[in-house]
Amino acid sequence: MQKPSLGWQSWSPPFPKWHGFPRWDYPPFKVRAFKTALRPACAGGETPKRLTKINYWCSWYAYGWNINHQKIVETLTIIKKYKLPLTHIIIDDGWATWGDWYTPNSGRFPNLTETVEAIHTNHLEAGLWLAPFLASNKSQLFKNHPNWFVKYHGHYVQGLKTMPIWESCIPKRYLLNFELPEVKKYITDFIDLSINKWGITLLKLDFLYAPYFNPHHKSDSIPHNHITWLLNYIKNHYPQVTTIACGTPFAATIGLADIVRISKDTALPPEFPKILNKIIYTFRVHMLRHKISAASMHQNFTQDPDVRLFALDTTSTNVIWNTVSKNILGVGDNLNRLQSSQIIKIKSWLSSEATNP
Repeated sequence: MQKPSLGWQSWSPPFPKWHGFPRWDYPPFKVRAFKTALRPACAGGETPKRLTKINYWCSWYAYGWNINHQKIVETLTIIKKYKLPLTHIIIDDGWATWGDWYTPNSGRFPNLTETVEAIHTNHLEAGLWLAPFLASNKSQLFKNHPNWFVKYHGHYVQGLKTMPIWESCIPKRYLLNFELPEVKKYITDFIDLSINKWGITLLKLDFLYAPYFNPHHKSDSIPHNHITWLLNYIKNHYPQVTTIACGTPFAATIGLADIVRISKDTALPPEFPKILNKIIYTFRVHMLRHKISAASMHQNFTQDPDVRLFALDTTSTNVIWNTVSKNILGVGDNLNRLQSSQIIKIKSWLSSEATNP
């Protein structure tokens, strides 16, 4: 019987598919041996800083791209009312156009510092989502610096790697050229800003697989170095800041990111029909069970299984969620739409004691 594996990156299935799609689940060329990056704890080697228990609420599954300041405030009201034992609020995708990280969407977050202050007032820490290697074709960054992006045969490289036919239809997220010093400075200056001025203490770094799909690269050396350079910058300059690496090749991340996602998103954003989302959620949580099994052999990194959605839970998914490590627990529900009994269940689950990493 085939044993499940973590695969190449966070979203890779526990059992590889013969068709090789979506493309971002599989490396585009031979990559360094997985075992060199993932060692059992007894083998020694560098590990990231030991974390206290983290309980976070993530905006993506509750509001998708429609997140804004007011919705964060409303969520904080529910958290305070029920005294939910959360530690972090993560503002996910939707707060800014991809690439225009310096200028949050003014209609949604007129002053992001005020949003962070509201989070801090409720004795919580603020996290921010970022896709550092990609930018939208509609961003000011792309319009002002088209030479900062990777081109191949005269075309900009789409960073969302699904299926070739879909990649021409879905939103364009072009790959930045991290071999340019000015591109690196653009990202590190933003990291400095978000931490020093906005008060961010957790960075959720997403789509980290993207540099591997630069068609100019024929091995993993350069993209591997781009990821390790970024994580080392944060680790060395801001050791107090927590990093969550998502959509990330494990070989480049373990030992540098504080927390590593081991699964696909547990659900789709709320724009999709609830009945479809419930099917997807059930399927992916059962897939998560296999990824947890594979990760159990390698204890030298803190695993993020993504969020639990109590509004979509079934008897079987409830059983699976009760098996996850309690060191990192995420909730993604729109708390304003839950019944009191469901919020009480969230409180009980989040109150679970952390296990030894």
